[in-house]
Amino acid sequence: MLLHAAFFPPREAVEELVDLVRSVPGRPDELAPVSVDDMHVHVTSFGNLARADAARLIEQLNEAAKHWSPAPRLQMAGCLALAAPGDLSVTVPLGGDVDRLVSIARSIPDVVQSLGLHVDRRRFRAQVPVGDVTPSTTLPYLERLVAVLEAYSGPTWVLPDLVLLKPSWANDGAESDADIHALIQIPAGTPAP
Repeated sequence: MLLHAAFFPPREAVEELVDLVRSVPGRPDELAPVSVDDMHVHVTSFGNLARADAARLIEQLNEAAKHWSPAPRLQMAGCLALAAPGDLSVTVPLGGDVDRLVSIARSIPDVVQSLGLHVDRRRFRAQVPVGDVTPSTTLPYLERLVAVLEAYSGPTWVLPDLVLLKPSWANDGAESDADIHALIQIPAGTPAP
């Protein structure tokens, strides 16, 4: 089965961000928005795993998560738009205990490799996708969107878990873009103030 790992902000925080993006004046075709269910921080992809390998991976990630305490306190704030040549995305970076989040994300490939499995080692980015610009996006709309997002500072939350997802196209009849396969709990510990 194909699996990838992600961190999800609380649904209420994501819905607040979606409402903010929708409030920016413009035509509906000026931004291809990401669905609420897909507004998460991609951590890594594990590729196509046999069920036994997926079970071993989950077991080892649960063991590793015991050392991830305290869970990071985070918030969505700011904006990154068209960050690299060919990049059409608009994202909101995470603020707060991002170093802790990066440390957790960087520990995952070591767990995977200890099982003799392969992992996608692309650079982790602590940001939540909002959408992509389109051929219809105007500069005034993009400037308004970026200004609104740069001024945004969302609610803080404590990250509860690492979510393992399987793409819905790998499951017959699935309706969302990704389905939860497993939750790896992150011990709350005592979050930094």
